[in-house]
Amino acid sequence: MSNSKEEKEDNFAPALAAAGRALTATMMAKVASCGFNDVTPAFSSLMPLLDATGARPSALAQRAGITKQAISQLVRELETRGYVEQVPDSTDTRAKIVRLTKRGVALHAASAEVRRELQSVALAKLGKSRVSRLRRDLLELAAALEEMRTR
Repeated sequence: MSNSKEEKEDNFAPALAAAGRALTATMMAKVASCGFNDVTPAFSSLMPLLDATGARPSALAQRAGITKQAISQLVRELETRGYVEQVPDSTDTRAKIVRLTKRGVALHAASAEVRRELQSVALAKLGKSRVSRLRRDLLELAAALEEMRTR
């Protein structure tokens, strides 16, 4: 396998990873500046999936693309920090619903505001058409990689 300069420059993975790290670090810093210092990157992927209505842990795991065990651990950590609560499911007494608490709703709102700010930065830096193209390209790449993984 060759490691030519051209191959290194054309390799998208390091650039994509760097963008992901920068996005996560900026999101965490901005959310912390809103008073949520105890949030971790793992929480940031789960928070957009939650709302005051709630969802079963199994549904959250599926939406997040992680195991039920991993979602259970995240939910416990969020519950300990006061962001979510688990309540009985009215349609099945054996099941629980995970829903945001008042503090969780505030974090959800702060996170949404930070995502809007990040979107504004992207639009200012790249312009609307390039941001739209980037989004489409990343979704297409994610689908292709997922297909590759499951073959």
